[in-house]
Amino acid sequence: GNLEAAEHLHPPPHETCINGMSLAHINALFNPRPPLEFMPPYTKQLNRKKLKPYTGVSAFLDRFESKEEQEANLAAFKPIEQRPERRERIAKEREAMVAETLELKKANWVPGDYTFETDAYKSLFVGRLSYLTDELKLKREMEQYGPVKNITFVEDKNTSKPKGYAFVEFEHERDMKTAYKHADGRKVDGRRILVDVERGRTVKDWTPRKLGGGLGSSRKTKPKQTKAEKAAAARAAAAPYRSRPADSGRGADRG
Repeated sequence: GNLEAAEHLHPPPHETCINGMSLAHINALFNPRPPLEFMPPYTKQLNRKKLKPYTGVSAFLDRFESKEEQEANLAAFKPIEQRPERRERIAKEREAMVAETLELKKANWVPGDYTFETDAYKSLFVGRLSYLTDELKLKREMEQYGPVKNITFVEDKNTSKPKGYAFVEFEHERDMKTAYKHADGRKVDGRRILVDVERGRTVKDWTPRKLGGGLGSSRKTKPKQTKAEKAAAARAAAAPYRSRPADSGRGADRG
């Protein structure tokens, strides 16, 4: 019994154990597996009864397009429209539609159909008014140049809301001319007004702003500036401030 216990504690060198496994078992884990069994390749396509023969492209040369057909297809080919091109096309279409609409309105517009009870040569156009400005406020401002006979605010036909401009009729033509010279740029209810003579009845072939006429330039198309041009304009605008001397600050007088 003591001999068997000693052999179990100290096995022979050729039967060394690691974690309860003999060296032979460990070597068997690293031995290569047997090679796979050779299988002959398939001689026919799966799920098909007959194998289609492989041929060259010479059998399909009659289906290629001729030179004349190729030129005709190239002439009729339309490239894919990119996003910038699409935006440019839509902008041109809108401009053409607006121009056509204006021409139609001009053709149907007859100034003689409008009836006015005021005197055109005594009336003054007042624009850029605040929507909160009422007749009493505007009359009080205009009476500084002479007695006012009538004030007409232009309103929207559908909503009856003011459009921001009015016509002021004075008692005398000289008062209208005085207001025309001195009232332009005056502040009324926090906004600087714009005044002008009533050109609709005093100027020949005059067209209003809604028909593409008028004197303003805010609705005219302006050339777009590139980033370099915008940066150059910004530098030019900031040049007077950059050229200011450095000792002009608040601490210049300190010794």
